[in-house]
Amino acid sequence: MLAKLYIDVLGLPKNGPEANKLLNYRTPTTSQGEAGDFALMAYFVLKKRCTSQGNLTIGEVNDFLDSVAINNAGKQKDLVKKSLLHLITQSTALEQKWLIRMILKDMKLGVSKETVLQVFHSDAAELYNVTTDLNKVCRQLHDPSVSLSEVSIGLFSAFKPMLAAVANMRQVEKQMGNSTFFIETKLDGERIQLHKDGDVYKYFTRNSFEYTQQFGASPLEGSLTPFIHNFFKPHVVNCILDGEMMAYNPTADTFMQKGSKFDIKRLVDDSELQTCFCVFDVLLVNGHKFGNETLKERHDNLQTVFTPVKGRIHVVPKTEAKNMQEVVNALNEAIDNREEGIMVKDPSSIYKPDKRGEGWLKIKPEYVDGLMDELDLLIVGGYWGKGRRGGMMSHFLVAVAEAPRPGEKPSVFHTLCRIGSGYTMKELYDLGLKLAKYWKVYRRNDPPASILCGTERPEVYIDPCNSVIIQVKAAEIVSSDMYKTNCTLRFPRIEKIREDKEWHQCMTLAELDQFRNKASGKLFSRHHLRINDNDEPEKKKRKAPAVAKPKKAVGVIDHFKSQDLSGVTKETDMFEDVEFCVMNGSEAHPKTELEKAVARLGGIVVQNPGPDTYCVIAAVENMRVKNLISSDQHDVVWAAWLLECFDRKQVVPWQPRHMIHMSPSTKEHFAKEYDCYGDSFFVDTDEQQLREVFGRIGTARTLRRHSASLRWRNATAGTTSPLACSDLSGSTWTGTQT
Repeated sequence: MLAKLYIDVLGLPKNGPEANKLLNYRTPTTSQGEAGDFALMAYFVLKKRCTSQGNLTIGEVNDFLDSVAINNAGKQKDLVKKSLLHLITQSTALEQKWLIRMILKDMKLGVSKETVLQVFHSDAAELYNVTTDLNKVCRQLHDPSVSLSEVSIGLFSAFKPMLAAVANMRQVEKQMGNSTFFIETKLDGERIQLHKDGDVYKYFTRNSFEYTQQFGASPLEGSLTPFIHNFFKPHVVNCILDGEMMAYNPTADTFMQKGSKFDIKRLVDDSELQTCFCVFDVLLVNGHKFGNETLKERHDNLQTVFTPVKGRIHVVPKTEAKNMQEVVNALNEAIDNREEGIMVKDPSSIYKPDKRGEGWLKIKPEYVDGLMDELDLLIVGGYWGKGRRGGMMSHFLVAVAEAPRPGEKPSVFHTLCRIGSGYTMKELYDLGLKLAKYWKVYRRNDPPASILCGTERPEVYIDPCNSVIIQVKAAEIVSSDMYKTNCTLRFPRIEKIREDKEWHQCMTLAELDQFRNKASGKLFSRHHLRINDNDEPEKKKRKAPAVAKPKKAVGVIDHFKSQDLSGVTKETDMFEDVEFCVMNGSEAHPKTELEKAVARLGGIVVQNPGPDTYCVIAAVENMRVKNLISSDQHDVVWAAWLLECFDRKQVVPWQPRHMIHMSPSTKEHFAKEYDCYGDSFFVDTDEQQLREVFGRIGTARTLRRHSASLRWRNATAGTTSPLACSDLSGSTWTGTQT
């Protein structure tokens, strides 16, 4: 949207290079790091078109941002363009880069809002999570010496609700303190908080968006308020209720699932569905706040607030349970009723805004191994990532095959869904390497005949015969006109790449229809059979000796001990779920400092590399590093690369200068990207890189002559071999002899 506005305002040719830069800002084209960063891409386009001296005051900037927000919400595109035109003529390209980041709410500072709020005041983050009102935070906490005695929920002030953590079925009893707990049905609607004061009502979503206009600000308007106002108890003047807004079908006497083709926030009067508020918590009644009271006390008070009305306002029923078997029975019942899952809650828990867990757990069938059906789908398209996934594919478009004639392979594929979760950064990187050379730009006016799309089209596509099958799990199959199958998957995630299957062995349309017709599209129908399903077998307990013999203290050499990184503040998630092994450091940057840098970037530190290790970091090529190189299993990278990532707060793509040693897969990738001297085939080279390349030429020629003489001396008739090139660090990969 913003890219198209800038193209219009600047009068750029729609098929010109600069328009394409803005529209395809996620596509990696250079090594300068702008891939995935729209604001930076816009800066390069605006740099030669804007004034060198800005004239806007802070007040005018605030007015501009307000104008863009209001007019965009009101779909006043012409007024938004007018504001942008004024901005372009009155501000520099650098100023606009940061204003764009404000508009997109992505400042790319490498720090979270919690970090900034903590600097402002120790209680600021907590107050903001309750009120979501930055103005109120600044007014109440401008004095650092003043503490917030009680962060409380207030009437008509939106707050971020308490959330549930994903439960481990085997740990529920322990997490509930081995005491009685509540079980509720997990509703599949829209999380809403209702605020009432007399005849005045307000409704807020979990992200603090207000939908009062839709549901009704008074008993005379809206899709809900007129139908519930008279059913509040006479003594209730004001209250705050927390619950789920559902769509109720009175004809079928059932609640509709969120994946169906409707929006609960936009139901019209003549719809066959009606709005119903299912309440599971109360936080305020007549000015009395219940946030610090137990769930059991809150639930008892909830019964006195309103009279339930079928299909309009309900109290979510709770059942008491004591053991794991009752949880299993409740989950099986939810599966039979095609419900989303169950909630498990501690009766003694208090309400903590914006906290996940704290006595609330959720259990869905997809969280339990063995209950979900798995789909084998073919990757046919991709979407470039941004942020820490910039320069690589972050999402994939997957498809199913039209059934071919007997004895033939499928030739036409129908798109089913877009998927972007379920894998780590290492898995994403490895998959990107596997498919990198096969991606082609998707052109809407000349789409590939073998891939049939709906309205959702990829940025790049891949010929099916060059692709891979991925195993996908999802909650259910729902209708959608965005994909050629006229349906899509809800909450899909990648489980693994099916290395054991060829591209033509993916799911077919007929198989998809079978899943869609079974269990109303739900991808779970099997029961959790017994409480020991998937449990680890109990280990035999060894009888303790009568007298324990004193043992000699055993320890780990300090150099190999893992340091405690729990106190390190995470500054960014760019290496989230990525595992590193820091082998050694230097005098300037010791091993402990490098490990803390990994932790600050969100990464995981291990002391010995394993199959999940992304790479090994080293500052010195010592004997331990050389032994690791000889195993040829891991990429070994100079510590300078990690420090460069830390300084730039982004993942810097590997270049030959970063590498001490390359694993076979990385070596294969580099051979396609660089010549034997380390000069890229595709990326522009700066002066420093060019000097490094020239420095390698003499070394490589010497090695080539020596290598050739050895080959000739030991060769048999007809023996040929490609030449091996080496950069100054000693990493080798196969070059092409000319």
